[in-house]
Amino acid sequence: MSTLLLPPRTGPIENAALLPESGRAATDYLYILDTDIFYDVDDAVAVALAAFLIGPGRLVIVTSDETRGRRAMLSRRFVRRLGRTDVTVLPGVDLAGDRFVLDHHLTGLTSDPQPDFATTGHLADLCDAHPGPVVWIGCGPLSNLAALLTARPDLADSIQLVMMGGWLDPARYRDPSRASHNLRVDPRAAALVLRLLDGARLVLSEHTGVPELCVTADHRLYRELAANPEPWARLIVANFDSWFSFQLSRGKPAACHLHDVLTLAAALGTPVTFADEYIRIGGDVRFTRDRSGRRLLVSTDCDYSAVNTWMFDTLCA
Repeated sequence: MSTLLLPPRTGPIENAALLPESGRAATDYLYILDTDIFYDVDDAVAVALAAFLIGPGRLVIVTSDETRGRRAMLSRRFVRRLGRTDVTVLPGVDLAGDRFVLDHHLTGLTSDPQPDFATTGHLADLCDAHPGPVVWIGCGPLSNLAALLTARPDLADSIQLVMMGGWLDPARYRDPSRASHNLRVDPRAAALVLRLLDGARLVLSEHTGVPELCVTADHRLYRELAANPEPWARLIVANFDSWFSFQLSRGKPAACHLHDVLTLAAALGTPVTFADEYIRIGGDVRFTRDRSGRRLLVSTDCDYSAVNTWMFDTLCA
């Protein structure tokens, strides 16, 4: 098998050295992007970046925290607008939530005849058919990966997880009374996956919810996408506008953080530094440092300037 994305865990490492061209997908990896897209806007931006940077036959999108098939329906339209008719979009596990803000863009779309439980078999077939490493980019709850590993635990040996979520420093997380969003929405799935997979790499919330990754209507990314007439850009802007309105309706700032953009960047080689930590995963999937806990790779620092330059060069050039 080809060299895996994740190197031996021997202290701090820098992701940039792992790929031949930092920020662009390696040609022998299959990337599965697991996303709760069309709620907070960072998912849509991450999918656009992945569509531009990951080559034909190397990208699969599976929707997490699915909500009556809406994420998958609109994601298919989105990837077509991005010119990626080759990308398979699969509906993931429906957690009976309603975290979706683009109902007004579903006109003319039909729901997927494939039930979400059939996605597990489809994902297993894709992993079996791919001769190289499989990189699972977790930008939502881990329900889909938990279902896959429950059905096919042997795949744990070939799947490399890069996930957005978790926190270790309560002073730097917005609500330390609970786990971060992607973990707490399906805590059983998160607890299972993080114990099954060796070498899981976590981009911690204290490194994503930062001013350097915060976007408002005054931000360069919003302004440049708003000036772009391409249909894919218009859909991202619509997601921004709907998210900003939703935030204001619940008394929060009209802003979003690019959590999933940083996670994709880490998976594709843009500089993010990781190190080993021994972590106890609590019953509520909050993390605490514990020498008797699970050994995981967690983010310790990143070059935000490099990440933003990479993003702008890809989407706004």
